[in-house]
Amino acid sequence: MSEETAVAVRGEATLIAAPTSVAVLADCHIHAGQVAWRKGSLDALEGVDLIVTLGDMGEASGLDALEEIAPVTGVRGADDEPDPRTDQPARRLEIDGVVIGCVFDAVRAGLVTRDGDFALAGGFAEAERRLFGGPIDVLLCAGSHRAAEARHGGLLLIDPGSLTLPADETPTFARLTIEAGRCDGRVIRV
Repeated sequence: MSEETAVAVRGEATLIAAPTSVAVLADCHIHAGQVAWRKGSLDALEGVDLIVTLGDMGEASGLDALEEIAPVTGVRGADDEPDPRTDQPARRLEIDGVVIGCVFDAVRAGLVTRDGDFALAGGFAEAERRLFGGPIDVLLCAGSHRAAEARHGGLLLIDPGSLTLPADETPTFARLTIEAGRCDGRVIRV
């Protein structure tokens, strides 16, 4: 029998079987008649338990398409319609003992010094407390359209890039696998 873990989605606890698979997306800018999901990109998300979006997703219809795959939660960026799934500028998630901090612009939030570089800002610990209420194990951020991942000690940092408008022409998202208080995260090229 698999264990279940509670994840807060839309302010309510949702039970998800462990291990938990989380897809992380950002910078998709979905707008009818302008930018749409690339063929096959949503198929790459099948089987995940939760989808976390990090802003600049565009119209709510993009979130609706994702919610047909798994529950959606996240943060807002500069190009997001008002939506309760992404109504916060920063979000703290705890899944099976792993604390995840989600923010659109980690530079503006005072967490890192440059997009994609992932050099921790001098005031990282203070920003971490202000945004997430304390230490985090994983920092998910976006805004660059460029996928990146790094580790600083026990902290995993990931920018998922973009499935629709990637900076380097290769569509990307990130996948986290969380089990027994550990998180494995990597960028997936589609």
